[in-house]
Amino acid sequence: LREIVLTSVLIVGKSSPLLCCLVFVSQDEAHQVLKVRKRANQFLEEIHSGNLERECFEETCSFEEAKEIFKSQEKTTEFWFHYKGLNPCKENPCKNGGLCKLKHYDYLCICPPLFQGKLCETEKLECWYKNGGCWQYCQDAALPLGVVCSCAQGDQHAAQEVASRPSGRVEQEAPKLNAKEQNVHDGLTQTDAEGNLTGGDLPSWTRVFQTAEPSDTRVTGGSFCHRGNCPWQVFIQTSRGYGVCGGSLISSRWVVTAAHCLDIVRPHHVTVGDFDKHQREVKEQKLEVQQSWVHPHYDSDNYNGDIALLYLSSDVVFNEYVLPICLPSPNLATLLTAEGTKGMVSGWGSTHARGPGTRFLMKVKLPIVSMETCRQSTAKLITDNMFCAGYADKAQDACKGDSGGPFAVSYRDTWYLLGIVSWGEGCAEAGKYGAYTRVANYVPWIKEVFENVAEAGGFLPSR
Repeated sequence: LREIVLTSVLIVGKSSPLLCCLVFVSQDEAHQVLKVRKRANQFLEEIHSGNLERECFEETCSFEEAKEIFKSQEKTTEFWFHYKGLNPCKENPCKNGGLCKLKHYDYLCICPPLFQGKLCETEKLECWYKNGGCWQYCQDAALPLGVVCSCAQGDQHAAQEVASRPSGRVEQEAPKLNAKEQNVHDGLTQTDAEGNLTGGDLPSWTRVFQTAEPSDTRVTGGSFCHRGNCPWQVFIQTSRGYGVCGGSLISSRWVVTAAHCLDIVRPHHVTVGDFDKHQREVKEQKLEVQQSWVHPHYDSDNYNGDIALLYLSSDVVFNEYVLPICLPSPNLATLLTAEGTKGMVSGWGSTHARGPGTRFLMKVKLPIVSMETCRQSTAKLITDNMFCAGYADKAQDACKGDSGGPFAVSYRDTWYLLGIVSWGEGCAEAGKYGAYTRVANYVPWIKEVFENVAEAGGFLPSR
């Protein structure tokens, strides 16, 4: 039959309801009443290529059906996260500006420079950036380490923390130094001319330091550097005992000073552990200078390459008043010579341009200024082997007699020799700065001289 029989149809009209009866309607009319969406596949649909709109938007698709369309596990996964509202990158979990990208069933953070980690949450450890997070010496290494940190001999290396921890140190604001003697660069211990390790374990000391340092009006803005507070300080003298320059002790036999200190006179001996230069003090030591080396590229006209080495006739005995200062690695030097970094300058120099030297060892803290600022302040040549420090409008500066002395910077409880007092235009003149030899540029030369002396058995012609 072409007609469909409908039973129990309630006919509603203006009049009262009628009894149910058989009603015959056409097939088209019946379809209007019972309109059902077909859920079966269309004819030959299974052999057609996948269609995203048909499979997944007109209908609900499975992961396998979506995979047939995308033909790629990665693309299917990326679509599936969006399709099911599972996208982990919807709220970017990456830190520090990282970009979130889907990767299989997970996500990947694409980190900007200087950051690493699953979420870009940690700074990338590279020696050129913040010294790789190391406390002292940093060396770049292959991943996953990134860097290898090392310490000056006598310090404790915290292998679990990618940092070098200092051991015995001076209390209060006094310099905090190595517990063993050494000359170090990039974590290597140097040897003396006889090939033996210089220095050794030092005894335990009970250190007593004054908590307050009285200011001295003779050094504007400066203060006394009491015994033990500048233990690397060296006083260079002639055979008649006249003070020539300052210097810095970098090992038991070696002193770094300025080359111009050797222009006119020959240093005869040095004193270490000295505070009052007019009085012999307990544990003060006097040692003769056996040899001296001036840097081969030193120019006495413009003071470029203003650095020299003194080799002592015997080993210094280290104690609470006499200890060496560390040499910086290139990366650490870059970090510590940034504009605004404050360093400590010490010496027995004059209090003003025409004044006599002071009796007591003095110190002053000075900030490093930019190379641009330095060059704009003077008509003299400022090379890349120099840096400037001081105040444009504050009467604090190194002066005559401080030459050759240290510009020392403390970093994570260890002091480093960043500069050597070289030259200046007057002392604490307004708008002028002091010029210092950039020590890090000459560490390779220092090591070369050390090695040559060691190979020669302790004697080489001065140069």
